[in-house]
Amino acid sequence: MLSMFVLWLIVFAGIARKWKWTPGLAVLTLVWTLVILRLHMTDPIPLNF
Repeated sequence: MLSMFVLWLIVFAGIARKWKWTPGLAVLTLVWTLVILRLHMTDPIPLNF
């Protein structure tokens, strides 16, 4: 989860500084976020609100 947080911080810094490689990193970070959330959201109890 820390890696996901750090990657998003880098993406936001890249947006602020207008780095050219920011869109590619944003896509990779989004995929990494989905992977991390998929691995951590394995609770068998459904959350019904």
